[in-house]
Amino acid sequence: MLIGEAARRAGVSRDTVRLYTHLGLVACTPRPAGSRTYADYDKDAVELIKNIKVAQSIGFSLSELVPIAAAYVAGRLDDDKQRLLLEAKLAEIEDRQDKLRQMSQFLRSKLNDLPTSD
Repeated sequence: MLIGEAARRAGVSRDTVRLYTHLGLVACTPRPAGSRTYADYDKDAVELIKNIKVAQSIGFSLSELVPIAAAYVAGRLDDDKQRLLLEAKLAEIEDRQDKLRQMSQFLRSKLNDLPTSD
């Protein structure tokens, strides 16, 4: 399918598909059509695009997803590797939460120390 159809099925823009392709997250097959060549995406690419969007929504960056997507497409993303990736991301998020909690407590303490304007 052409880029417009792939984008529509994945629920993203054509620019998003182009970016993912450029970064190597999603593969396409060149399809010659007269003097032009079009990018042809299969249904697996559409599913991968959807999975990338989900991964981004839970905190994965595109740079983190490049090697993951490559391993997924190559069939090298077994359960153990997925577990390690998810555990590492969870640890990162929990660390970030701890830092945010500390910042919140600090700011709350500073606010409580300020005189109120009556």
